[in-house]
Amino acid sequence: MAAQDLRTIKTNRDLEAGFIQACRMKPFAKVTVNDICKAGLVGRSTFYHHYQDKYALLEHLVTMQATKFEQLLGQRMTVLTNDAGLIALYQALVADEALLNVLLMIHTEHADLSQRYLISLQHYLNPLLPDLELEVPRDFVLRLYASSALTAITWALAHGDATNIATFMNRLVKNMLIR
Repeated sequence: MAAQDLRTIKTNRDLEAGFIQACRMKPFAKVTVNDICKAGLVGRSTFYHHYQDKYALLEHLVTMQATKFEQLLGQRMTVLTNDAGLIALYQALVADEALLNVLLMIHTEHADLSQRYLISLQHYLNPLLPDLELEVPRDFVLRLYASSALTAITWALAHGDATNIATFMNRLVKNMLIR
């Protein structure tokens, strides 16, 4: 990967900070490019040099975070009921807590981090789910787990307490699936 210019790195950092601040002040649908630029102390021409509009910035941020999440799942989620792996996942996500809390609340047709997380969770759970004879379809269990995991992640990011959340989630999975 080619090294980025320091100015580009700083501009991207400032645009991300402006995006977070603007989206905390009002719903994404009402946020303007001007709001993002003012909050990030970036000129509008600089914004448009990097992104076509606020939706392009949103899509970039969602793609970046979804990719990070998939990498974290691949590294940390090796055993379904391992508290340490889930705690490590939560702790890794905390580094981007402010951005994630904003992105998880925005749902557009082309950029929905919650939906991307659900798909990733189902994808990574499938090989970890033991071959059990279930009373319900496997797809239902995958969706149920992904929804519960997303709720746990969202809660842990907003309120902290990742250790207790991870322990509870793993106990829930054990009680549901392991007889």
